[in-house]
Amino acid sequence: MNITDILWAKKSKSENGMQKWLPLKQHLLDTKGVMLMLYRHYLSDHQKNIIKESIDGDSLDAEKLVEFLGASHDIGKATPVFQAKSGYQGTQILDEKINYNLLSSDLFSKDFFEKGLFQKDLKYYLKSPHALAGEALLENFGVNSEIGSIIGGHHGKPIKEAEEPSINNIVDFPENYYFNESKIYFDKWDELQKEIFYWTLNISGYNDANDLPNIEYVSSQVILEGLLIMGDWIASCDDYFPLFDLEQKDLITSSSRLENGFKKWFKTSIWTPEIHNNSLEYYKNRFDFKPREFQKKIFESIKKTEHPGIVIIESGMGSGKTEAALSTVEQLAQKMHCDGMFYCLPTQATTNAMFSRVISWLSGLAIDDDENKSINLIHGKSSLNENFANLPHNIDIDDEDKDAGVLVNDWFAGKKTKILDDFVVGTIDQLLLLALKKKHLALRHLGFSGKVVVIDEAHGFDSYMQTYLCRALEWLGKYKIPVIILSATLPAEKRIEFINSYLDKDDKTLDNKIKNNLSYPLVSYSDDNKINVIDSFTNNKKDMKIKVINFRGDILKELKTLLSDGGICGIIVNTVIKAQKLAKLLMSQFGSENVEILHASFLANERIKKEKKLVDNIGNNSESERYNHRFRIIIGTQVLEQSLDIDFDVLFSDIAPMDLLLQRAGRLHRHKENDVLRPSKLVEPKLYVLGISEEYEYEDGSSFIYGDYLLMRTQYYLEDIIHLPHEISKLIQTVYDFTKIPKFSVNVQKKYLEAKDIFKENKKSQQNAADAYRISSYEDMEDNLIGWLDNSLDSKDKFSDEQGLAQVRNGNDNIEVIMVKAFGNNGYSIIGDNYDISKDVKDGDPKAIGQLVKNTIKIPQVLSQKYNIENTIDLLESYNMKKLPEWQSNPWLKGALGIVLNENNRFPFDIYNYTIKYDKKIGLTYNKEEQNGQI
Repeated sequence: MNITDILWAKKSKSENGMQKWLPLKQHLLDTKGVMLMLYRHYLSDHQKNIIKESIDGDSLDAEKLVEFLGASHDIGKATPVFQAKSGYQGTQILDEKINYNLLSSDLFSKDFFEKGLFQKDLKYYLKSPHALAGEALLENFGVNSEIGSIIGGHHGKPIKEAEEPSINNIVDFPENYYFNESKIYFDKWDELQKEIFYWTLNISGYNDANDLPNIEYVSSQVILEGLLIMGDWIASCDDYFPLFDLEQKDLITSSSRLENGFKKWFKTSIWTPEIHNNSLEYYKNRFDFKPREFQKKIFESIKKTEHPGIVIIESGMGSGKTEAALSTVEQLAQKMHCDGMFYCLPTQATTNAMFSRVISWLSGLAIDDDENKSINLIHGKSSLNENFANLPHNIDIDDEDKDAGVLVNDWFAGKKTKILDDFVVGTIDQLLLLALKKKHLALRHLGFSGKVVVIDEAHGFDSYMQTYLCRALEWLGKYKIPVIILSATLPAEKRIEFINSYLDKDDKTLDNKIKNNLSYPLVSYSDDNKINVIDSFTNNKKDMKIKVINFRGDILKELKTLLSDGGICGIIVNTVIKAQKLAKLLMSQFGSENVEILHASFLANERIKKEKKLVDNIGNNSESERYNHRFRIIIGTQVLEQSLDIDFDVLFSDIAPMDLLLQRAGRLHRHKENDVLRPSKLVEPKLYVLGISEEYEYEDGSSFIYGDYLLMRTQYYLEDIIHLPHEISKLIQTVYDFTKIPKFSVNVQKKYLEAKDIFKENKKSQQNAADAYRISSYEDMEDNLIGWLDNSLDSKDKFSDEQGLAQVRNGNDNIEVIMVKAFGNNGYSIIGDNYDISKDVKDGDPKAIGQLVKNTIKIPQVLSQKYNIENTIDLLESYNMKKLPEWQSNPWLKGALGIVLNENNRFPFDIYNYTIKYDKKIGLTYNKEEQNGQI
């Protein structure tokens, strides 16, 4: 047997006690084959073109390169520092067998293993992890740094600039590579490593290191590293590529092992979009309606592009932006050879609302192509989404009698693999993470570099998130990935920033064409580096004339007058506390059956039910509900302004920045078909604006969330009558055009200038804070991936990985808990149920545990500030060890924090003297009025 065949890559003990191993060369063969299959059957043509252009070669050249990456990726395991590792508990016989072979081949001294020594007994064993060792060996053999850095980063993070060049690792820690300084061992290991290296070259179609191509573009290097990580994970799955029995030695070189293994993983074919030349036929087939002029013009304009890039669609609420975006996805995917889509929105609620629409669209694609389409939903509560939970999984698709449809591919269920799925709907965080220095970032870039990206409701990002978003757009531009941005209320400043980020330039010439264009709707799109606009539309949709009332009166009295003949009233306020206080007041006056409240401080499961009930009751096609209810009052926070398709007869709203205020106004008289059902007093659309004064003083909550500067500008420029959608752009651009100076009184002017300084300071600090973990600009990258994910902060300011992950959204971290209610002596139930679920949970009943984990809620932010969050977690962990210790032994509940309410729905322990209570009608509340026991 060849000496290289005794080296191991994996050791394991199976469930039946059998000890298994996998030779290193077998794993390299498996990964080489998987890489080739992924290149052929997973990568889009768009990604393949990036690779081919980067190496100035054809498909054969690209295939040879990916095969070499797979074949050589674990060459760092051909070192004494790795081969001396012991297996996991229970592999003693296997360890002894492998060690005997290593000793017999004179790769270690006789006394090394006889003394019971292993890897940890090598003095500097931690200094040469096998990915770094692999890069060092390849560099030593003359492989270029582009390929070397990919190998060095295949476990998620390339080596640091401080460790460059990697060959220094061999010089500094030679015993990790050659056992000791004795020439006999040096020669043995050096010969073995060279033999494996030339074997990897030969099986990949190369003769020498000089034959390997240079990879010119960093974008291609990132894709290849992501592909290698993915390929390594698939090839490392025992279900796909089984380990060997203890006595098995010969490598399996037949194609059947690769074919069988890859077939078990592979479930859906690459999407090859059709060419659609006729907008009328397309819209009729896909959406079953005739396109509006707005949609048709977008379709025809995109059809004429040759090198499309970024498309920004600004149009009114309910104008058909979603269908326009999805049609554009198909066009851009076909033109740019992409094979999937990522559709993102700001919140979980908006993402859930969009998911069902995307499924409907994707089902049409599946039927047209007669092929299954795989989809994923990515956010923290995706498991609660019924549409997602009810989709068939890939295990069902072997039934040839089933029609093609939308399914869930279970391999993409992991946190780091979801984004690799073909079609993905998720929250904006998933896109912002593209710009975050985080382990396995290349895997995320791989997922995005083959998909058309849609960013919906793009107006709702603060300066902090905008900083991450623009860096993500810059990289997407380098990948030449088409991006579609949607908004009803987009400030021109953001529009320009999006375009310049994507095209990676600071083009001041955009100002006249883009910034000062007040047309509405407005579509801006790039074709190569040229920016075009569509700004001429026939105004075939009549504006809605909204009367704006700066309301400072008695809201109870006004509501009684307005709703005397019935109607549906919406009240949107800026804080949960205000919403709850108002709900209590109105419930006492109008009856709890006539008042609903929706905000983020409800149990996750209940909030989803509330959202669905609202859409069913006061959305489109809700005629019976409008007849059956004399009047209804819906109170909510910002969740009501975001993508919930609901229709109010009259609307009250706290003051908010103009773009958000207009979003809220978009829920007023939203569906014209409901006009015939509106009471006579509410036929005229009216928007009552709350929380303003002649002195431009605002409530603390509003000031804290939005800042006085934008609130003052909004109040100043808000008119008594506004026409929607025609005046949306004018109103927003006026507020956000900071060269326009309002004329205030002397006292107010002083306050305004102070607010402006605070606004500018906060914006700058947010941008600086976002830079802490933001990846480099593409142009600042070197020729390889070395140092790509290095943290530039001083060590004293570094964040943990978990804190870094939280960086993409501005604000404090939230502590999420599972909330249950005490039942009997020591049990607990789901709130609202009369059943002790604790025994089922202790027994590990999957159904009970699944029901339990749906009842999560975030505790009040006053308890999760930066100065007290760690102490709060410590207190809750201590409480859980005492009250719910069995949770930590369950894999689904391990690490979860629970709180058990008493018979009065109170948490019977104080946290910093705060008492927490839950009310199914108004949600979670907290106060300092009652003192209970301490945790």
